[in-house]
Amino acid sequence: MPLHQGLSVFIIDDNDMTRSLLRVIIQGDKYDVVGDAGTAEAARLRLRSLRADIICLDVVMPDGDGLELLEWIRDKQPRAAVLMVTASTDRSTVEQALRSGAKGYIVKPFNPGTVMDTLDKIAVQIKAQRATRQTG
Repeated sequence: MPLHQGLSVFIIDDNDMTRSLLRVIIQGDKYDVVGDAGTAEAARLRLRSLRADIICLDVVMPDGDGLELLEWIRDKQPRAAVLMVTASTDRSTVEQALRSGAKGYIVKPFNPGTVMDTLDKIAVQIKAQRATRQTG
């Protein structure tokens, strides 16, 4: 049984197909997709009452900027690990996302192996942080 059994994932992306594809890739024994949002505002509304271990976040959205939403998530859900999943490849965006606390950065189009490998690496970090908090 993997160490990261049952971590919750929330998906934020303005593209319905991307959200559906991520849900199909992620949902399973290791991860439980607990919700998704297609806009920054919908994400804020849902995340006020919902907690997720990992949040997959797009950068470009019709009503906001994913990097600004990343800052909001870091403030409201500091224990959530954010994985950027975006078509945005410019160096400054990648650097800003990582500086702002994103735990990973996947560029679209992505393949299922890359998504799962990255989630698994983040899951190991989450489990290590939880173990430290429990023993500390």
